Amino acid sequence: MRLLVLVLLAIVPPVILTVYGAWKERQQAVHMAEDNLQQLTQLAATSEARSIEGTKQLLSVLSTLPELRGDTKTCSEFLARVLKKNEGYVNFGLIQLNGDVDCSAMPLNGKLNVADRPHFKRAIQEQTFIAGDYVFGNALRKHAINLTYPVFDNNGAVQAVIFAALDLNYLDRFVSDIALPAGAVLITADSNGTIIARRPNPEKWIGTRASQSLFDVMIKVGFGTSELTDTDGITRLHAFAPVGTNNISNFKVSIGIPIKDIVAPANHLQMMELTTLAIIALLALLAAWFVGDVIILRRVKVLVKTANKIAAGDLDARTGIKYGKEEISQLARAFDGMVTSLQEHESDRELSQAILFAEKERAQVTLESIADAVITTDSRGNIEYMNRVAEKLTGWKSIEAQGLPSTQVFKILNGFTRESVPNPVELVLAQQSNVELIKDTVLLSRDGIEYAVEDSAAPIRNREGRIIGVVLVFHDVSDSRKLAIQLSHQAAHDPLTGLFNRREFERRLELAIDTLARQSKQHALLYMDLDQFKIVNDTCGHSAGDELLRQITALLQPLVRDSDTLARLGGDEFGAFLENCSPESASRIAEKLRQTICDFQFVWQDKIFPIGVSIGLVNFNTNALSLPDLLSAADTACYVAKDSGRNRVHIYRPEDHQLAAREGEIKWNERIQKAFENDRFHLFSQRIVSIQTDKKNFSFDELSLMMADESGKLIPTSAFLPAAERYHFMPTIDRWVIRTVFAQHAAAIKKSPNENQHLMFVKISGSSLDDDGFLDFIMEQFAHYALPFEAICFAIAETTAITNLTRALNFIGKLKPLGCRVALDDFGSGMSSFAYLKHLNVDFLKIDGSYVKGMASDPVDCAKIEAIQNISGVMGIDTIAQNVEDDITLTKLKSIGIGYAQGSIINAKRAFYPKADAE
Repeated sequence: MRLLVLVLLAIVPPVILTVYGAWKERQQAVHMAEDNLQQLTQLAATSEARSIEGTKQLLSVLSTLPELRGDTKTCSEFLARVLKKNEGYVNFGLIQLNGDVDCSAMPLNGKLNVADRPHFKRAIQEQTFIAGDYVFGNALRKHAINLTYPVFDNNGAVQAVIFAALDLNYLDRFVSDIALPAGAVLITADSNGTIIARRPNPEKWIGTRASQSLFDVMIKVGFGTSELTDTDGITRLHAFAPVGTNNISNFKVSIGIPIKDIVAPANHLQMMELTTLAIIALLALLAAWFVGDVIILRRVKVLVKTANKIAAGDLDARTGIKYGKEEISQLARAFDGMVTSLQEHESDRELSQAILFAEKERAQVTLESIADAVITTDSRGNIEYMNRVAEKLTGWKSIEAQGLPSTQVFKILNGFTRESVPNPVELVLAQQSNVELIKDTVLLSRDGIEYAVEDSAAPIRNREGRIIGVVLVFHDVSDSRKLAIQLSHQAAHDPLTGLFNRREFERRLELAIDTLARQSKQHALLYMDLDQFKIVNDTCGHSAGDELLRQITALLQPLVRDSDTLARLGGDEFGAFLENCSPESASRIAEKLRQTICDFQFVWQDKIFPIGVSIGLVNFNTNALSLPDLLSAADTACYVAKDSGRNRVHIYRPEDHQLAAREGEIKWNERIQKAFENDRFHLFSQRIVSIQTDKKNFSFDELSLMMADESGKLIPTSAFLPAAERYHFMPTIDRWVIRTVFAQHAAAIKKSPNENQHLMFVKISGSSLDDDGFLDFIMEQFAHYALPFEAICFAIAETTAITNLTRALNFIGKLKPLGCRVALDDFGSGMSSFAYLKHLNVDFLKIDGSYVKGMASDPVDCAKIEAIQNISGVMGIDTIAQNVEDDITLTKLKSIGIGYAQGSIINAKRAFYPKADAE
């Protein structure tokens, strides 16, 4: 080995001398190339300058010619002849001082103004020849430069500017005859760095920009040389020269030759010398090796070969070298001992690895089998492992996510606020304890899919208790959360209209009332009741009613504020809670709601219905009123609005007499309920008699209802009937009346068969007509008491029949064929009733008592009764006059032809059965 080192040291000085000599030769070659390049560059610049100088002289002569001062046509024709005679030009033209091109050798496409061109401005300002920068003629599709010269008048002032567009391909020909060295590049650039001449490949490069680095050196050097690495990565020696003086042009010429071509001869010579030295050195080294170190190298090779076998995993390999006292033998002994030790340690390691692998496999199989998603990280929060469920929910494959921050893979946000929430892995690392995910958390997967998740995270610790990672366990709760949201929505919303329901409305109202105990605010409550809903429902059916409610909802929603609560409270009733709303604003909103519904017309098939709404408004700013009190006040105000003519807004005020009357009506609710509980209802009858001799002598009785108070005093029907209708007692009252009448009348007929000819008039309310089970109830009572159908006449008020026309027709159509009679009560309150009368198959018309009372003194009332009698006679319907109280009225009724009469002059009311006497 020492011999080899000495041989190498002997070779170093000749190598150094060879390298130095080659360096000197390269430097000399570069200096010679600089001189040659500078001469070539100057020659090229001079050739191009001559071309530009020739153009200057041509323009100078042309500027003095009178043809330029003629009209545009003469000028253009003259310049066209000049263009034809002078090769290498694209165009000649004359520019006026305002920049308009007055005449041109080549036709122009419209008016051309060059007032903003730098070469024109400089020609005017400097009053001398100017060589402009590169342009491209769109019309002729040629590269050119504009050369301008001022035209002076007789006083020496600039009158115009003449220009020549020099074809750059012509300019390039001036340098084409210059013999360039192999690999050389010649470039001429204008003041903007645009190439106007190039060798080789001029057609490819003319008009393009020279590299910024080359152009910067052109400007900086001016005349001289410089080494520069071009954009193609080749380092060249460049020589630079200006094209003429500054009063000719600002163009620069550069010729560059690759440095490698300049120094190639010197490098070749150096390579030859170094190759010779290398051969000599190699021969010397081989000789030294064969002479001194063959034995050592062979034994070292054995060691290397054995080491390679061990590196390949063969721990049974040994050197096989005989041990001795020399260094190689000692090394072989130590080497073989080391291998034996490694073999023992490897056996222990393989056993431990097998145990660890089995444990890992069991853990991974467990994690892959569970339904929850599992992610583990290292101590920095970077992903180490994800099971298949985690891959599905996050959209990341485990192998892709390994090493990524958990925040990049496990992206979570609040499902309602859409704001990001703290990452549980980061929280565990910061708090060093278990954490659970915030409620309503949503996982945003890599695919953009959102999953509602619940999770927990815990630290992973080593034997020393130090955190070495985090385990994150989570699962998809999207379905259960969607179901909870759906159930919550259904519990708070009306399924037909999508508005809040009464339960949610009252909850929000209760919350606002509780808040008023802590802070003073002004709120308002609107209670709305549609005025014509029942007519639509009865005339066109429930489908039309449902559609009306949906359309009303669509009308109301845009009219309330985002902070308000609009709800359907039931049937055709709506409520609106206006939060933080002054009384004035509440009144405006209520009126706007009323007017919008009033302007609306509901269209169903071929029918059009005007719709109105009655609104009760309650303003409140304290919690003095409870929720029931508040709702009752709003309901009362709504009823007053309805009772005052409908389609209006009534504002609740405690001192309001109308409201006081309404509240008194509310008290009737309790009194009627107690009357039922204590059996304090009584029936009275009044005889109806024939007043015409040709009428059959039927025996008629009309039944009326009275209620006894706590002291036993009888209360007339008119006192409690409005409250009974308002609070839906009428179906119960009507059923009580029917049961009672049927039982008593059936008993009387059974006792005296002649009673079968006695007809009982039983009044039916609109609420009972609306009751789907009422007809079935009547039929059951007829069957139960074995009462003949011919013994009963059902009386329906005219307004009730018209308002519930469909149900009234159904009621009449079911009972008339069985033998029951039907009467229209209080007929004539609206003369439009005649339009409906032909559709109603009734037996009697009971004329409204207000007409009968006034007919003796009012000719109009008398005429109305006569009209009713005439039409009834034509239709074959008997008439009954109510409230006949004197002989004069009775006489007039007879003369008109009214068939039957009822009133105090004929017969007083009496108890229907022995329970009470009418007072």
